[in-house]
Amino acid sequence: MTVRALTEMPGPDGGRVLGNLTDFSADPLGFLTHCAGEYGDAVRLSPKNVLLASPEDAVRMLVDRNSDFVKQGPGTRRAGRRQSLPLSTMSSDGEEWRVRRGRIHGAFDRELSATAAATMGEQARRMLASWRPGQVRDLQQDVSVVTLRLVTRLLFGDEYTDEQIADVAGLVAPIMDLSASPVVLPEWVPTPPKLRIRRHLKRVIRTLEQVSSSPKAVDPKAAPVLHALLYSTPAPSEAEIRDELATLLMAGFETTNDAVVWASVLLARHPDAAERVHSEAEKAFVRNSDGSDGSDGMELLQALPFTDAVLREALRLYSPVWVTSRDARVDVEIGGHLIPAGTTVTVSQWVNHRDPRYWRDADEFVPERWLGKEASAIPRGSYFPFGLGPRVCVGAALSTVESVLLLAAIWSAHRLRLTDPDAVRPRPALALQPLNARFHLDRW
Repeated sequence: MTVRALTEMPGPDGGRVLGNLTDFSADPLGFLTHCAGEYGDAVRLSPKNVLLASPEDAVRMLVDRNSDFVKQGPGTRRAGRRQSLPLSTMSSDGEEWRVRRGRIHGAFDRELSATAAATMGEQARRMLASWRPGQVRDLQQDVSVVTLRLVTRLLFGDEYTDEQIADVAGLVAPIMDLSASPVVLPEWVPTPPKLRIRRHLKRVIRTLEQVSSSPKAVDPKAAPVLHALLYSTPAPSEAEIRDELATLLMAGFETTNDAVVWASVLLARHPDAAERVHSEAEKAFVRNSDGSDGSDGMELLQALPFTDAVLREALRLYSPVWVTSRDARVDVEIGGHLIPAGTTVTVSQWVNHRDPRYWRDADEFVPERWLGKEASAIPRGSYFPFGLGPRVCVGAALSTVESVLLLAAIWSAHRLRLTDPDAVRPRPALALQPLNARFHLDRW
C-alpha cells in the first residue's frame, strides 16, 4: 500500500490568515462532524492538525501505538498554555505518567465503587429533601453539590463544607470559560478567567493541604486515594499531591455532573423512557428499603439495568469528553498517510459516537440498544466516553456507579420537565456542558 504525505490528506482549506480556526471556534461540534462526513476518516485540519474518524484509527492511536504519541508535545497550541496543575497524572507523559498512575490506580477498586454506591443514597436524599413539585430547579447546580460532597468524601475521607464546595465550583467555572474561548492569549495576560482561577486555586490548595495533614489521611479505609498518594513509593512531593488531588476532584465532579444532567435532559424529552426509569427505580428502592433505601448500593445498581442503559446512551450522545488529542512523538503511518512527528492528532467522541456506519439511528436516543446483542456488536473505537488504552479514565467505574444511582434517585422522586426545551444546548469546553438545563418538578 502506498503511504501518502500529510499534504495529500484531504481537508478544508480555510482562510488565508486564520485557516479553519474561525469555523472551528464558531461551532466545534458541527465543524468536526462536517469534516468527517465531507473528507473521510483522515482529515487534515491544518498543516499541524489531523482528525481521525474511524474506530480502527482511534484504537491504533490510543491503544496499539499509544507509545508513539504524547499528551502534549512542544510547539502545539496546548503547550502554549501553561498547565494550572502540571504535576498531575492527567498532565504527564512517559515514565512520569506511569509512576503517577501507579500511585492511584489501586485505590480506584471495586471497594471504592461500593463505598460510593452506599453513600450516594444518603447524598441524594439530602438533595431531594428540599425539592417540591412546582419548583424550577437548576439541575446542574443541584447535582454539582451532591457530586462534590461525594467525591471529597471518597477521596479525602471528609465531606467538604459549603464554603469549600463553592471554592471548587468557582475554580471549575473559569477553567471551562478559558478552555471554550477561541482566543489564546499569552499566559502573562491577566484575563478575568485567569484571575478567578488563581484566586480560587489558592483557596482550594489551602484546603487540600489541610486535608492531607488530617488524621484520616493515614487510614486507607477512610481515605483510600489520599492514603495511596501519601504512602506510595517513590514518595510524591507536596506539589504533586496537591496537583493530583485537585485534578481528581475536578475531573470526578465535572464528568458525573454533566452525565447526570444530560441523561435527565434526554429523559425529559422522552417521556416513555422516563416512565420506565421511574418504575424501575421505584421497585429497586422498595426492594432495598430494609437497607436504608439501598445501603447495599452495588446490589441496588444491579436492579437498574434500564437506568444504566439510559446513562450509556447519554454518554454516547453527549460524552463529557468530546475530543481527545495527542501529539505524534515520532513519524507515524495511520490511515494511509505519514503523519510527521509534532503533528497534533485528534479523535472525537462526538463524531465516532454518532457515526451512522456503526450506529442504528445514530442521532436518536435509543437506550434499548444497550440491553441486547446490539451492544456486543459495537466496534471498539466507536464508543469510548472514558477513553481507550492505558490512559483510560481511572475513575470510569466509579463515575458510572455514582451517575446511575443519582439518576435513579432523581427520577424515582420527581418527573422533570424542561422549562425551555429549545434553549438547552451543548457547550464544548474541557467537558461538554449542558447549558440552560432548568427543569420544572412535577408529581408522578
